[in-house]
Amino acid sequence: MTVHVENNQEIGCFIIVATVVSQLDIILVEAKNLSLAAKNARVVAIRAGEAALGFKSITNFIDEFSTKTIQTTQEINQHSNLLFKLALEQLRASQFEHHINRAYSLNDKNHVEIKRIKNESTQIFRESLTRFNSEMQALTLQFEEIRQQMRAAEYIAVTSRVEASQAGEYCDSLESVSDYIASAALRIKSAISINLSTLSQLKRIKVRG
Repeated sequence: MTVHVENNQEIGCFIIVATVVSQLDIILVEAKNLSLAAKNARVVAIRAGEAALGFKSITNFIDEFSTKTIQTTQEINQHSNLLFKLALEQLRASQFEHHINRAYSLNDKNHVEIKRIKNESTQIFRESLTRFNSEMQALTLQFEEIRQQMRAAEYIAVTSRVEASQAGEYCDSLESVSDYIASAALRIKSAISINLSTLSQLKRIKVRG
């Protein structure tokens, strides 16, 4: 998904980071629903007894990766909040550098104090950019981690569908759980793809900076 940004690249960063955060809500809700589905499936599997013994063990895996996804999403949210803060620092550093450069061009370029402040403002901007890029890299790696978890979820969905087919009268209930796992994993992967695409756009803006 392409996010249309303003001419000012720092303001554009705010818009892009907000887009990432909005997609995080989708991932978090789906992961929580997966956890709930695992708990419900465990109850059904217990009722089914020996017929759904294989499915019962699978619910532990579903619960495990949904819990892991919730945890990773919450960590991503913390990184996103920090990214907001760094985007604000970038904006302030950029504006400060702009004003100092203007003062430098309008005054004697041999003025020691203005030259010192100009160098400091450039250093502050570069340090801010480095921290911003570091956070973007951390976010990208965490999204990749969730994508790996969803690949595992798709495998579990296939396995659980086989186990559900052997659960007799509980077959339909457990198959619906398998279908839900597969569809939830697909929705989470879609949200991750959007976020990774959006972060790529953010990286291109920062490269221009």
